Amino acid sequence: MARLTFPDGLPDCTKIDAPFTNNFSGWQLGMGVPDILTGLLHGLSVLSKDKPDCIPVAFGMGLWGIQAHPLAPAMAAWTLPLMDAGLKVDPSLGALAARLAAAPQLDDNDSEHMDTWYALARQDNHALIIRFMTVLLADPAKGLRWLGHCWQDLIYLGVPEIPKAALDMIPWTKSTLPLKARMEADWAFHCLPPEESFPIIEALDPKTWGLWRAYAGAELLLRMGETDEAKTVLGTLWKTLPWHVNLTLKLYDIFNPVPLADISDAKDAAILLYSWNKADLLADTLDSLADSDIGQAKIFALNNGSTDHTAEVLEKAQAQFGADRFHVETLPINVGAPAARNWLLALPEVRACKWAAYLDDDIILPKEWLLHLLGAANGQPNVGAVGCRITAATSPFGLQSADFNLFPMPPGQTEPGTLPNRVLIYDNCAGGTDYGLFTYTRPCLSVTGCCHMISLEAVEKAGGFDLRYTPSQFDDLDRDLRSALHGMPAIYTGTLAIKHVQHSSLAKSQTHRQIGHVMGNKFKLDTKYTDEELAALAKDNNQRLRADLQTKYDFLIDHLA
Repeated sequence: MARLTFPDGLPDCTKIDAPFTNNFSGWQLGMGVPDILTGLLHGLSVLSKDKPDCIPVAFGMGLWGIQAHPLAPAMAAWTLPLMDAGLKVDPSLGALAARLAAAPQLDDNDSEHMDTWYALARQDNHALIIRFMTVLLADPAKGLRWLGHCWQDLIYLGVPEIPKAALDMIPWTKSTLPLKARMEADWAFHCLPPEESFPIIEALDPKTWGLWRAYAGAELLLRMGETDEAKTVLGTLWKTLPWHVNLTLKLYDIFNPVPLADISDAKDAAILLYSWNKADLLADTLDSLADSDIGQAKIFALNNGSTDHTAEVLEKAQAQFGADRFHVETLPINVGAPAARNWLLALPEVRACKWAAYLDDDIILPKEWLLHLLGAANGQPNVGAVGCRITAATSPFGLQSADFNLFPMPPGQTEPGTLPNRVLIYDNCAGGTDYGLFTYTRPCLSVTGCCHMISLEAVEKAGGFDLRYTPSQFDDLDRDLRSALHGMPAIYTGTLAIKHVQHSSLAKSQTHRQIGHVMGNKFKLDTKYTDEELAALAKDNNQRLRADLQTKYDFLIDHLA
């Protein structure tokens, strides 16, 4: 397999200077989504005028941004001034950036089409989707904007022919034609097996797309098991992009993968499930649980007032695992998620364990999930919870959640007549496509409750799940906040991925009642903690993130010098 080469003349910014890190207090949170990069580019464009040490970082970030996210709103607009300031790019990329920066943005006049697209993308009428896209993408002024707006949804349709056909609907010109090859490579990355997509990525012009080509190719090498070659490529790339938090964390984990716990350690964990009227999904989850390595761990399942055939599914599972290992609790009504979780936590056999591993009733577990979670916690003091990366259950396995942290700024004052927004959570994957930038392990404030393992010591110190969040939403985040206040924050280990059949209740909220419920629970969360508590949480959280990142940056400097 040919090595992924790099073009000459890349910005040299292996050293990250203090003016950059000191003026961007939240940069350690992560930069795996384009909006964060454009925000940083904006800040760097201002900062570099007085602090020239930031210019190499700005050049590297601009070059990466326009290659990795060429269709992101404002990316080209913030990259062009860097070219004027001396950033050297291939002429074809420069012409493309100029064309993209000049294209009119989607605005209020396009809102009706946006609403229509949102509805269409969540239906199965592919013929209507294609007809609608044919009109939008043919617009010579805004066609590329619409492509950027709709591209992720097109990929998530799970029908590779549709996003591929969408690229043929664009009226490509001489200046934009290089973008077609780049988007075809993006399509291949998400829609084809790694062995088939790698040659398409490799065929990209390295002078135009060298940084993204190297990253995407290396990620495919990892997925094909070619770890040594991928490590070499990513190491070379990192020397140009050492400011990239996600790349730093990812590469460190490739050098230092999370060791799996010994199978004998599984006895320290109780596996907990609760379910309401999802019998068939629950059956699939239990099948994957039976195929995984859980050693002598015991399982405790709660039938949360189901009226379907959940009882039969649990009875079958009990016969499969054995009544001594699979315990069933049955409630006559649905008591909601917080109470169901607390009910299971209150069982004496669960309280006797060190860990409680909660599983949603609509996930598919990989074989070593429990040993991975236990391994991430081994040797780490005062761990309150351990969580992992959550993806969709079907190809292209889009991201649903990764680690959650607090923005470093203190909570703002609530304006009269507005709802408070005091718990400022940074969701650093934001439901994006999975390029592999969240496959790292690090401390964090909170992890998703879809599949997470909580410490019974933390429960003793900070309590269980707050019933005020019934029937669900924010109860797991609130418990993690209280655990962190008691000195037991969470760990995220993104090299473990769990496939989730249904998205979170937050993403599914569409009716006025559902939205009102979410807003009500967010209000409870925002008014539960004092300014002093939130400030302490943010300070501790971000100090942990910075210390962890510095350790991993220093390691890579030593090993890649």
